Amino acid sequence: MKEIKYENKTIAYTVNKAKVKNFYISIQNGEVVIKAPWYVTSSQIQDVVESKRKWIMEKLEEYQKSPRKAKEYLDGEKFQILGEEYSLNIYYKDINNAILNVENGKIVIILPLRYAEEDNTEQIKKMIDKMYYMVAEREVEAAMEKTRKMVGLAPEEYRIKKTKSVWGSCSSNRKITINQNLMMYSRKAVEYVVLHEVCHLKYMNHSKKFWEMVEKYMPDYKEAENELKK
Repeated sequence: MKEIKYENKTIAYTVNKAKVKNFYISIQNGEVVIKAPWYVTSSQIQDVVESKRKWIMEKLEEYQKSPRKAKEYLDGEKFQILGEEYSLNIYYKDINNAILNVENGKIVIILPLRYAEEDNTEQIKKMIDKMYYMVAEREVEAAMEKTRKMVGLAPEEYRIKKTKSVWGSCSSNRKITINQNLMMYSRKAVEYVVLHEVCHLKYMNHSKKFWEMVEKYMPDYKEAENELKK
């Protein structure tokens, strides 16, 4: 692990040498990784990293703000709800059951005092997941109804589920699934994913006609797409 300085911050980076012609700099799980030609020297790599340090710091800051950044579920950590940033606040009180409230830019979790000396990461994670599910119940229902009135189509049924690889899906039996983690993003993004899946009720592919249908009902859908790609 090597380091460079940028203003008053230290940037650590890892070097992987390979049979490549150029340098590649990427942020992987919050770490700076340099892929470099096998024949270059350490000083040459250092020079390249030094020349790109401003760009590297900007990308690191973007990663820290990313809704999909791996969470540690610690007091003060930031979470996104419908595109807005909320701060996690964890308290302990003499109560029997855990409480979660969302208000004034804060996610407030109050845990029983008897848990104060324990590792409560898993319990807090489950509470945050439940929060996103509850937000999804409200937002997806509203988006489905809005889309039904606009498009004139509706699925046989829909469900909300935490998935790893897709924001939404539409099966051949006309059932739609929406990823509850979509609630990290803006309401516009939620409505886009719902519209996208509803359009699959007519076109079970990504043909030109499919995208024309999406664009007809949401001309600026690419803005939502770009948000989801961040």
